[in-house]
Amino acid sequence: MKIVTSSICKQGGREYNQDYLDLTVAPDGACLVVCDGLGSYYGSEVASRICATKIIESYTKIKQLDPERAVKPEFCQSYIQTAHNCVTDEKELNPKIRSSCTTVACVVTDFNSTVMAHIGDTRIYFFKKNKLKFQTKDHSLSQISVEMGRIPLRDIRSDKDQNKLTRVLGSDYYIPPDCDIINMPLEVGDAFILCTDGFWEYVYEEEAEEDLASSATPEEALMKMEQRLLARVTKFNDNYSAIVAMVTD
Repeated sequence: MKIVTSSICKQGGREYNQDYLDLTVAPDGACLVVCDGLGSYYGSEVASRICATKIIESYTKIKQLDPERAVKPEFCQSYIQTAHNCVTDEKELNPKIRSSCTTVACVVTDFNSTVMAHIGDTRIYFFKKNKLKFQTKDHSLSQISVEMGRIPLRDIRSDKDQNKLTRVLGSDYYIPPDCDIINMPLEVGDAFILCTDGFWEYVYEEEAEEDLASSATPEEALMKMEQRLLARVTKFNDNYSAIVAMVTD
């Protein structure tokens, strides 16, 4: 059993790209990371890059020492806190980017156990037999409206508060990520999608199910999803990034 992946990280209709993704995949496990630097803050592309690369770096170091520890929830949280510290250290050295911050979504797995951690509104979807079994809850005012029953989940995409985040990485106050755990071995046919809001705003969950079901590879599935996105975006659409990861034999 192994994980195969495909990814995109594109500028969209913006002047520059503040998304960043990184990943490492091996026969005994994987770490997948997608980050979205907040576009209203100067230098957030630095925050997203540091966050993604530092998580991969931390995971790789621990995995080399003790593969079992590398997928423990407390270590996954430590990867993200280390990334936060690196971002804040960089901001101290470079005052021009003192307002920069980023979202993060991270999946760490050794096939027997899996941790999904996130801060902000970059999402993680988990599919089993091409059906959505889990998705992260955005840290946004719109998600709060969903929890309070004011709007349905689907309407987050068009809600006026969708971009107002309640938690980010790199801010003055660190709030740990939400961590969700799959305490059972992954199976052939399982899949993950990690994606920024510039992607999931235009690709609906049931469409992702269809595209996974009709695709033999993650490249094919991701191509179909991007085609849906491109058919719907406006001229000045956001950066968009995604990793599609499939478990195969």
